[in-house]
Amino acid sequence: MSPVVGVILMAGIVVVLAAVVASLAVGFEGELQEPAPSGGFDREYAPSGEGNTDNRPYVVITHEVGRTVDADNVLIKDDAGNSIYWDDVWTGGPKVHAGEYVHIDGFASDAVLEPICEGRTYWVILQNEDGDSLVVNKWTASTPPRIPTSSPLDSNDNHVPDHCPND
Repeated sequence: MSPVVGVILMAGIVVVLAAVVASLAVGFEGELQEPAPSGGFDREYAPSGEGNTDNRPYVVITHEVGRTVDADNVLIKDDAGNSIYWDDVWTGGPKVHAGEYVHIDGFASDAVLEPICEGRTYWVILQNEDGDSLVVNKWTASTPPRIPTSSPLDSNDNHVPDHCPND
């Protein structure tokens, strides 16, 4: 008789534990969210501005790896609080695929951002439709721009654009 009672008690405990685990799993179902968008963004700084209008210093931000994201979910922000969406700068369409890039210098289509100068910081932020965001790249210009004196942006021939603070 004792082994029968033990088996019945053990089965009862298993049923109760299964019910507790199931109710916890159902309770957390509303808390589950889409995973954060994955992706690697890299940047390349050109302090000489070579190849850019008036030799303005610039940075090229490239979507290196990861899934395709909506261009209006990629935000580029500077340390002054200015921001612009990828699709406002880039003309490649509504999606950003690995290998695609934007050119940022603080002029023309991205004039809302501060021009590239030493010490300025920029962030690339991925957002989702719920308003959640993830910083995928942070970059600070660690060296001063070094533009040619022939550039119209350098009126005092010190190789630093006039819009950058001078020490």
